[in-house]
Amino acid sequence: MERSWWWKTLLFGGVTVLACLYLAPSLAPGFLSEEKLPGFVKNNFKRKLQLGLDLQGGLHLVYEVNVDKAVSSKADRLSGDLEERLLEKTKEFKVTREGRDEIVVSFTNPADVSKIDDEIMKNYRTSLDEVQRDATRGVVRFKIDQDQVAEVADYALRQGIETIRGRVDKFGVAEPTIIKRGTDIVVELPGLKNEDFERIKTVIGKTAQLEFKIVDAGSPYMQKVSAAIPQDGKIQVVPDVWRDKKTGEQKQDTYLQSKDRKALEAFVAGLSGELAVPADREFGYEEVEGTAGTDVKIKAPTEWRTYLLEKRAAVTGEYLSSADLSWDAQTNRPEVLFGMDRQGAALMERLTSANIGRKMAIVLDDKINSAPVINDRIAGRGVITLGGFGDPLKVQQEAKDLVAVLRSGALPAPLTKSFETQVGATMGKDVVNDALFSMLIGAIAVVLFMLVYYRVSGFIAIIAMVLNLLFMVAILAGFEASITLPGIAGLVLTVGMAVDANIIIYERIREELRLGKTARTAVEAGFSRAFWTVFDAHVTNFTAGVVLYSYGSGPIRGFAVTLLVGIVSNLFTSVWMSRWMFELVLGRRGTVKTTLSI
Repeated sequence: MERSWWWKTLLFGGVTVLACLYLAPSLAPGFLSEEKLPGFVKNNFKRKLQLGLDLQGGLHLVYEVNVDKAVSSKADRLSGDLEERLLEKTKEFKVTREGRDEIVVSFTNPADVSKIDDEIMKNYRTSLDEVQRDATRGVVRFKIDQDQVAEVADYALRQGIETIRGRVDKFGVAEPTIIKRGTDIVVELPGLKNEDFERIKTVIGKTAQLEFKIVDAGSPYMQKVSAAIPQDGKIQVVPDVWRDKKTGEQKQDTYLQSKDRKALEAFVAGLSGELAVPADREFGYEEVEGTAGTDVKIKAPTEWRTYLLEKRAAVTGEYLSSADLSWDAQTNRPEVLFGMDRQGAALMERLTSANIGRKMAIVLDDKINSAPVINDRIAGRGVITLGGFGDPLKVQQEAKDLVAVLRSGALPAPLTKSFETQVGATMGKDVVNDALFSMLIGAIAVVLFMLVYYRVSGFIAIIAMVLNLLFMVAILAGFEASITLPGIAGLVLTVGMAVDANIIIYERIREELRLGKTARTAVEAGFSRAFWTVFDAHVTNFTAGVVLYSYGSGPIRGFAVTLLVGIVSNLFTSVWMSRWMFELVLGRRGTVKTTLSI
């Protein structure tokens, strides 16, 4: 035989062996234990096919994105940038955020409103609209442009999807589906163990938004609020006297404290009139250890207390550059050490140097982690303490998860879980069995038809079809893809396409034989002339698959992936491998063979 035939034999044989090796880890559990696989296979071929959510069960979650929080964070960043530019012209001013998307600049000298001129405003033409300029009071008010608000909302959704994907990947979930649906994010996680459900839901939903806000300690407003506390005993007024370590000055704060955070939130939400929360202030909540009485054996319950905070976050976690797990040498509690990039370090240094002697709240996901006094200028490093309460092992795991989410990046906006369901695997198993049975019936019908109608050539078509399935599944295993019901439909469709391609080629060969050509000439002419017909059909289907993959989601994408892989594999087996097998049947070149079992 020709030398080219031997090269084809080595190529096709090598590809077939490689496909079998890639499938070995996936098929081994059904036939033998994985430990019995050869060491070469176990060390070099570890990827497996996975079953999708609809086949093996898993978790289906729907999250609603808090766009208002994303917009307010954008307002804080614009406030910081505007403040930095104004500092080059004057230092007698204050920048605050009011509401969701308003920024107010107040000058000590009213005439300084002219400092906000075209030179500064050229940087905010597309992001800020000036809604008020009061030269008599020295106040300039801005509002975020509505197009910018829409852009922030879209970014929050897109970045939220990427951040969730990064967190999910750390759990090793194969083929998670994370898509946008309207203003919601849909998450489907197949193959999770029951014990992983709660943990992964916590990790996904952790916003990991780190904010640093100055505490308005000793505010006269808090004195008025304290006087309005109801006498039902649910909320107590707790004074806190402390001394500035640097100046020695004694200071006093007033806190509202309760065992129930919701009671505090309800009270704050009901403040109105003269007691309404100032536009540039907000309440923050910190979990603290309560008193257990005289019996030291009784574990003290946790309570919640309030801080009056400046609404604008001068520094946020978007400037984080590192996060690492550590341990407090004195308390042996886990803590998270974090570092900031150059810009974040500069902002932190400016914030702390301007507020020495005041308290700064470290806010993580709308919960105050701690509120230390600023005794000196702080650069770009800090500590988030954990482990004040609860099971030490659980707190340690919480610290590890916090490090993971801080490293993967904060969500641009908080998520609210609006829907959750756990898909059982029992239903999936029944569906798999039904699908496989239907595939088996269809395959048997195709095999019988090809053998009866095309005889020996039909047998070649069957071998090509089997190899096509083998290569398809091996490629999917190599990508660690998940098999879903739409994916199985894609497999069935590809089998039909493989048979269709062979029928087109075989009918062309029959025409050539009727014209009196030899078997070899008829085979060569049949494959050559039918190739472009087969190729055009596959290109059309491939284009449809690309469109489905680009614009579809979830099950549609699974179907598209299987279809695309099948088209490439089918061309390889139906055209090139089938032709090689015909050459094997016809024997050496130069032999004249006028008949062919077709």
